[in-house]
Amino acid sequence: MKTATLLLLICTTLSAWNSVGHKAIAGLAYDLLNDKARARVDSLIRQHPDFALLIGGAPGGQKANIRHAFMKAAFWPDIIKGDLRFYDDGKRDAVGTEIKAGFPEMKQHRDWHYINVPFSTDGTDTVNPRDPNVLSQIRWIRPLLANEPSPGHVKDPVYLLPWFLHLVGDIHQPLHCATRFKKDQVNPQTGKPWSDLGGNTVNVVGSYNLHAYWDDALGIADTGTFVNGVVKVMAKRTGSSAETLDPSKWVEEGLEISRSFVYSFGNEGGGKENPIQLTDEYRVKSRQIALDRAALGARRLAAILNAELGN
Repeated sequence: MKTATLLLLICTTLSAWNSVGHKAIAGLAYDLLNDKARARVDSLIRQHPDFALLIGGAPGGQKANIRHAFMKAAFWPDIIKGDLRFYDDGKRDAVGTEIKAGFPEMKQHRDWHYINVPFSTDGTDTVNPRDPNVLSQIRWIRPLLANEPSPGHVKDPVYLLPWFLHLVGDIHQPLHCATRFKKDQVNPQTGKPWSDLGGNTVNVVGSYNLHAYWDDALGIADTGTFVNGVVKVMAKRTGSSAETLDPSKWVEEGLEISRSFVYSFGNEGGGKENPIQLTDEYRVKSRQIALDRAALGARRLAAILNAELGN
């Protein structure tokens, strides 16, 4: 495998819930904010240098519009991956782009979206996750949310709020907390054990790969009606651990789900020639797990925003 292909595979680990998932998590969280926290996030979102982008397509009406912008802000860190104003700072030959007004930097920060906690079911050696990652960045951003706006500064809560919304969503997708090592997976450059990059190299019938399958588990119809329908379904799911606000515990939950269910089809298959055929039972259960994880993420996100901005 050539270096370019290797880099392409690595970059595919960077997506999480699709736009539906991120918007639904943010939508439920927004509905659970107290008045003071909601007023604060509304103010921060309005000051975002990409507010015109965030408000685009809003349904009309002041309250609905700012909620729409808040929900879209949760997906903004994925949007910028295809925005030429921003650059992939993870590349060895990365070339920075001009810093635009209101932004502290124009980095895509693709390595912020996940933490590859390794596991193996066949005794293969593993490799520990690297920093920065989704866990380190959630911990870093949280205490900065209450800062006063400071355009152009890396600790500006106006810039960091969309990142926080997004990363709390990311960390509740099980495959953003885990990556599997097994004997027939080796780094083509070094010959050393290599992970499946959070399911990105596991081919699945009917989907691009296992990671993409889980990204889309909440649905793919990115319309206001559909997303708000998902919000209503999520709102009915509470979860006994919604009060758990330690993000390291969220990672442990995602890892356990990955170990016990996500890879329950076993070690065989997953190549291009023999993709995994997921059973109907797997598809039904994965949908329920995704809804549970998204609902938990939304309630935890709201609890943190209320604690940091609503007192």
